[in-house]
Amino acid sequence: MEQSNIVSGALKLHHITNLNTYIIKNEDDFVFHNEKESIPEFMPGANEKDILYFYQQISFLDKQLYAYTNEWGLHYLACTFNDYEKYFVIIGPYMELTPDLYQLSRKYNLSNNQSNELRRFCNQIQVLNPDKINSISSILQAFEQIIEVDNKPIRIETVKEGETAQDNRTSPSLVEDGELIKIRYKVEADFIHAVEQGNKSKALNTLYAHEAIFSFSERLPNQPLRRLKNISIVLGTLLRSAAGRRNVPTILIHRTSEKYAHQIENANQVSKLQSIQDAMIEEYSDLIISNSLNKYSKLTQKVIEYLMIFYDKKIDKNELAELCFTHPSHLSRKFKQETSMTITAYQQMLRIEEAKYLLKNENVSVEEIAWLIGYEDSSYFARVFKKETGCTPSQYIENN
Repeated sequence: MEQSNIVSGALKLHHITNLNTYIIKNEDDFVFHNEKESIPEFMPGANEKDILYFYQQISFLDKQLYAYTNEWGLHYLACTFNDYEKYFVIIGPYMELTPDLYQLSRKYNLSNNQSNELRRFCNQIQVLNPDKINSISSILQAFEQIIEVDNKPIRIETVKEGETAQDNRTSPSLVEDGELIKIRYKVEADFIHAVEQGNKSKALNTLYAHEAIFSFSERLPNQPLRRLKNISIVLGTLLRSAAGRRNVPTILIHRTSEKYAHQIENANQVSKLQSIQDAMIEEYSDLIISNSLNKYSKLTQKVIEYLMIFYDKKIDKNELAELCFTHPSHLSRKFKQETSMTITAYQQMLRIEEAKYLLKNENVSVEEIAWLIGYEDSSYFARVFKKETGCTPSQYIENN
């Protein structure tokens, strides 16, 4: 599971519960840290002391739901999940009873300023009843499912005039930090890679799986339509650049770009803009597939499209010829005549290109990459890779 998926899941959890949310890998590694309310400095638990103490108490325990209450009556919930390594999800604080501020001020001998700060904090923190706590506990225990679920809705659009659709996409308020920005760029690279392959389903899934990361709700928070228009314009720019890198004719890119620029500006509903985004991704992906292959015959185009989808599978040339309604010998001869490569060599080229992308962008072992692209023997993969690129997979990582 990629870290970006974990962060996206944490954003969803924060949005659902409206509580401070933390994902901890180890004591010095906060994978996700989103504080809606900060505990005043004079209170026990400030500066994440409660979070770290809670983590230390459960770090060696089995997968379970845990609750912790500090001496001031601040409550926290936590659970663990495993993704090769153990992660801890902690949410809180919240209260179960409205505190007696006067008694707390006297008990801890607070100054007037501290008492006012305590009052402000307690007015903002959530006081939850048992039913609400049970509901949040259930959501917390289902965190792994929250990460993995495909939250792309099937959109039903109204045809009535005058109605305004609501922006129902996840829009958590989040102070951007360096780690989140890095994750955004990583997801953006994965998305563009899918588009450049012409894989529109993968591109759409990548975008929707990490939708929370790109909501930018803190920007123009009271203008969801304008905010989504801005995001759509940026998306169009990324797609136009991807098509240009895949040698789609400039005139086709220009026409497509102009068409969607007008649609984005004239859209008056959030749901309409969301549909425009989907249509842009699909059309640019189709443009890349059809026009980067337009120098080939329909037969060769069909074979290349098949290889792009099944580059990691063993190719049965007889079966492939059957799919193309031709003889295996004619298929092989025609393909090599047009591409100057055999079908096997072309598939190997696609595998090596995917391997280079994974080596540059994913933190996975050479053995796992070999398996992902269709090689059962990682040593054989390393030899093929060196023959094609002039360096070993390890050297390629170092150089890039």
